[in-house]
Amino acid sequence: MDLDAGAFSVAEQESADIRTHPLLPAMTIPPGWSRALRVHDLPDDITITTWNGGADTEWTIRGEARPMVCVGVLLEGSLAMTLDGGPALTLGPGTTLLHAVDHSASGQDVLRAEATLRLVDVRFPAATFLPLVAASAVAVLRDAILPGIDSPGGVDVLRHAPASPAARRTATEMLCCDDFEGVARALFLRAKALELLAIVLRDTMPHPGHMVSARDRKRVVMARRLLERDYETSWTIERLSREVGLSEKKLRAGFRQIIGTSVQDHLRSVRLAAAMAMLERGQSVTETAYAVGFSSLSHFSKAFKDHAGLSPRDWARRCPGS
Repeated sequence: MDLDAGAFSVAEQESADIRTHPLLPAMTIPPGWSRALRVHDLPDDITITTWNGGADTEWTIRGEARPMVCVGVLLEGSLAMTLDGGPALTLGPGTTLLHAVDHSASGQDVLRAEATLRLVDVRFPAATFLPLVAASAVAVLRDAILPGIDSPGGVDVLRHAPASPAARRTATEMLCCDDFEGVARALFLRAKALELLAIVLRDTMPHPGHMVSARDRKRVVMARRLLERDYETSWTIERLSREVGLSEKKLRAGFRQIIGTSVQDHLRSVRLAAAMAMLERGQSVTETAYAVGFSSLSHFSKAFKDHAGLSPRDWARRCPGS
């Protein structure tokens, strides 16, 4: 095994444009963010990217990811993430993300200005690691995650969930590994990358006795798509379970197992992601609140700030042309 692994801090490069790095094609790093970003190239084509800091400018990262298995742990800060053809997500602190695809996938991430971001992103090569994830996770998760993307027989997994204590601990150790250098650093980080993947897969998979049946999985996915399509509707668990033909108990349990969150939390996240886009297009706060299904302006404002880190009015002001 070749242990001649490289590690560099973007701030140490001659230019903030690091187009030559295979992980980050055509990506120009704003100077403020370059101080927070570090990339570790490890044996077996494992790449770890860490963010530890912040900047006074927002950074929108637009690009295409090659086939891969990606595990991320967001320890601090927030990240708005959109996959082309898939759901818009805003991830908050204490979140894990499992993303596995057997084809290139494009999208964008938005990092907020004036916020500390502590994030560990580990990318594993598809050839070696995708079969491991497919064998364990895809049977439960593949239908649940990327609506509208047609990949018959392929692998599409994108799941976010609260980070377990073990996942947070391992990510923190990877973020703070300055005691190791050279070969020792490569060995340490490779071991921790594999440990993190194992922990996230363990946390993702339910106990065999609590598995959701294939029939019920389809109904859970149907419920999620209803929420994302008709988010302005006054959904209740009772109404949603009736619409998809699944008991309330099974709907709640299946949603947590497959989607990684509760029905109401997912609906709130979808509504607030839609609200962010509406405010960026110039709609008023009041119009937006009622358009996405909130009946109380004060409730909307509180939920929005908890979700985005800014009040709706401050969010609208930061947008170009507002």
